[in-house]
Amino acid sequence: MKIIFKLILIVVSILYCGITYGQNEFVTLTSSDLIKGLDNKDYLRKKLIENGFTIIGKTGIGITKTGFYESWQFKSMLYVDIIYSPGKENTIKVGIHETLTGLPERLIQSFPHKKIEKIDEHLPTINVTPINKEISYSLAYSRDSDNVRVVIWYDYPYYFFEYKDEK
Repeated sequence: MKIIFKLILIVVSILYCGITYGQNEFVTLTSSDLIKGLDNKDYLRKKLIENGFTIIGKTGIGITKTGFYESWQFKSMLYVDIIYSPGKENTIKVGIHETLTGLPERLIQSFPHKKIEKIDEHLPTINVTPINKEISYSLAYSRDSDNVRVVIWYDYPYYFFEYKDEK
């Protein structure tokens, strides 16, 4: 009975260590979150804090300091730069290290799009591996009075997603 108990204890501890330490980091951000964050900086800050990001830089922009810039980091694998300029373009730039698998595809798949004569049917199947400096993607989404655009490119070792609201 002692042998069976010890064997079960060893198996459970091996499984526990393998499950908790063997997986990639998981960040729950989606393109919808980032797009919502273009207009609502408090919402985006809350999502970043929930995902374990830390702020690494913050500054005001311009003489009147009406806009601001923030830089957030997640374990040196994921960076989010936020530039707010009231009345102008707001920009969110996301840098994802290539070892953080799954997130670039999820950001593409979660980008809101409307199907117009099968134009956007290929979005869920976009693979980020062919993206590089010369080959990039640009996706656009119309909402209310402005357009949201994301430009996606790869520059070793990061995938970059730049979200802009074009007013």
